[in-house]
Order: sequence, then C-alpha cells, then structure tokens
Amino acid sequence: MRYNKNFYLISLASVVLVTFLILFSPAAFAASVQDTPLTITKTQITTSGSAERPAIFSDKIIWQAYRNDNGTGMSTDVYMYNLSTSQETQITTSGTAYNPAIYGDRIVWQDGRNGKFSLEKSDIYVYDLSTHKETRVTTNGSYSTSPTIYKDKIVWTNYSSSVHMYNLSTHQESQIASSESMIFSPIINGNNIAWEDFRVFRDDNVEVDSYRSNSSTHKKTPTRGICFYDLSTYNETQITINGSAAHPAICEDRIVYYDWRNGNSDIYMYNISTSTETRITTNGSAQDPAIYGNRIVWVDGRNGNSDIYVYDLSTHKEIQITNSESSKEFPAIYENKILWEDTFNGSSNIYMCTISGDEPEIKTPVANFSSNVTEGYAPLSVKFMDLSENATVCNWNFGDGTNSTKRNPTHTYSATGKYAVTLTASNGENGTDIKASEIKVQNAPRAVPCGFNFLILGMIVLYLFRKSI
Repeated sequence: MRYNKNFYLISLASVVLVTFLILFSPAAFAASVQDTPLTITKTQITTSGSAERPAIFSDKIIWQAYRNDNGTGMSTDVYMYNLSTSQETQITTSGTAYNPAIYGDRIVWQDGRNGKFSLEKSDIYVYDLSTHKETRVTTNGSYSTSPTIYKDKIVWTNYSSSVHMYNLSTHQESQIASSESMIFSPIINGNNIAWEDFRVFRDDNVEVDSYRSNSSTHKKTPTRGICFYDLSTYNETQITINGSAAHPAICEDRIVYYDWRNGNSDIYMYNISTSTETRITTNGSAQDPAIYGNRIVWVDGRNGNSDIYVYDLSTHKEIQITNSESSKEFPAIYENKILWEDTFNGSSNIYMCTISGDEPEIKTPVANFSSNVTEGYAPLSVKFMDLSENATVCNWNFGDGTNSTKRNPTHTYSATGKYAVTLTASNGENGTDIKASEIKVQNAPRAVPCGFNFLILGMIVLYLFRKSI
C-alpha cells in the first residue's frame, strides 16, 4: 500500500512537470500554436548597444554601428559577424559608412568620407571579402544613397531622384530610372529592380507635378507607389496605384511591400510572372517587410508592441517570432535565419532567430498527362494517361464538347480538326492546375485501286522494253 502511494505521488509530480514545460516553453508554445514541430532559437549577435540596420547572406551578418564615436552618434562603421567561425570583423574605419548590404563575398555601403563627413556628398563603396579590396564605385559625391547588391550588380539612388546601376564585371554605370519624383529604397534581385516612388497629386488624384514643383495652383497630396524595372526587357512597370505603398523587398519574381490603402498598414505581395497582387496580412499594423524564398518577415504592432512575424507562402502559416516590449526594426531574412534590430532602454543590438523542424507541406496539384498519339486519321482513338501530382480530382475536356472524370480515359474523335485537350487537376482547398495539349485529326488518304497500280506498272515495263530495242 505504501509503495502504491509513493508511485502515485511520483506520477502526479511528473504530470505537473511535463504540463509546466509544455505551457511555458517558448519553443513548445510556438509549435503548439502552429500545430507543427517547429523550434525557434533566438541568439543575440551584438552587445555593443549601437548596432543598427542588419543584413545577412549565407553565414555572414553585417550591420552599421557607432561604437567608436565617443557617444556622439555621428561616427558609423560597418561590421560583420561570421556565424561559421563566430568571429566579428570591422569592415570600414572611415566613420562615415551607412546603410550596408551584402551578397556573396561583397559588401556595399554609402560613405560620406569625401564630403567632409557630409551625407549630402556621399558615395558608394564595395568591399570584397575574398580579395580584401575596397573599391569606390561612385566619384561624383552626388548624394548616392541606399545601395543594394545582387551578384555583380550594385544599385543605388542619386539625390533620391534617379536609380543607377553599376556592373562590377564590365565596370559600366547606367541610369535605370529618373524623374522629378522622389525615389527611395531601391532593391535588386535577378533581372528585376524595384523602388518606392514618391509623387504629388491633385485632390482628384490627377498628377499635376512632382515633389520638387513650386506650383500651388492645386492642393497636393503626397502619395507613394512601387515601381519595378526589368533588365531583360528594359520595361518599367508601376505595380501600385493607391498612392500608399512603401518599402519594397524582392526575391525572384515576388515583390513585397506595406500599404496603408485601407487606413491601416498591411503587407502585400506582387507576383511579376502572373501580374497578380496578394494581401498577406489583415491586422492593419504591419510594415517593413523582407522576403526570402517562401518566407515573408515583417514588424507588426497588433499587440501593442513592435514584434517580428513570419509568414510561409508554402504552408500558409504565420508565426510570431518575438514577444517583448522592446522596439524592433529592420527585419532581414536568409533561408531559415531571421534578423532584426532590437532597441531596449536606448541601446540597440542585433538579434537572430533560426527556424528549424519539419513544416507541414501543402501539396498543390500539378496537372500533367500524356497520350498514345497526338495526331492521326478519323476516326481516331486516343488513350490519355493522367500523370498529375498531388491531385485527388481530375476533369478532362476533350475539345469536342465532351468531358470525362475517369483517371485514364480513351476517347474517339470522329471528325477532322484540331482539338484542344485540357486536364484540370484539383486537390481540395489546395487549388487547381490545368494542363493543355492538342490532338490533330485528319481525313484518311484515298486508297488507290489495285488494278490501277498494275496498269501503271505494265505501262512502265512496256516503255522500258521498247526503249531497249
């Protein structure tokens, strides 16, 4: 009896301990909310209390810091932390370096060393980590700001009124966009360059002039829009028309930005390939997005604090990364690593979290099929084979007014013509996909009578016989 009582007490204590760990473990809480075995690991990267504007590529984290300015806040340099070696390196020593960006082994920044520490005469510099060589990209001191880099291409703005690009391979500089409007936040990825365009409109939303105009005929309302330029087609496109979009980020064919078109600030995404826009958040307090792959990260104030959130486009899941009263800014993301600037009691440092674990994969359908023939004579019997992936329902349209829901149907075309065959593959709430192909049906050639063939053959033989005599 005493043994059973002790066993009961030990079991009860174990249950309480396990319950406590489940309820109060941050990683377990995040996993339980999303119902996925995710683990979120938070790491403090800097301790100087003066680190700002982080950026990341692979295992390299960069930021700007004013740790050597004797408290004036006027001397800023670029630093790097290598996650693989756990080593920090000071990249610049000019004390005038701002707004760093990184891609591969190259770090770019805005530097005012040639203008007697004046940002109005700043230039763009690049540092190659592989060669340990620093290069001055611009030499005109024309307020070159907000540099960004992708492979061998560096993009920035001049006097916030034009977008420029420099090719490190060809050493050629080109002007991408220019107007009397104000241009901010250029970003490049692949062949696409995006930026924020600031204009002024009439009350009736008809553009009258630019920000720099002195005209006062009409009341002007400042508006912002997102534009992008395709380096492969030389085409510029304005993707927002509501006049309230800002801070673009880009990855492959997706551009994300925040927009307060509804009186609140939310995150939107524009797909360049499909020319479609998707609203990512609906809480009205999201801003400053960044994107990498299928993950979008941003700063969100829905709970009264500025916290970091991430949304996965492949799983349609949103995760709250932070939960504290400190101020958070400038989120950045690379693969499963998320960075941000965290300010507490006037001290700013860089923090990072990694997301690990298996995420439930939403399997979207991919329509595909083959046929034993693609052309022939009427009547033509065609056997179709469904090769779709992740599909639970298929619907065939044979192009002649008939349909089928069989997996591998056989269909006969009795009339001549070209028939557009489509297969629509569906998978519940995960969407649909369509595959199309063409079947050509022709009239059978007329058969030549057998006697006619012998007549021709006989005439040929007779001709050859007479010719040989």
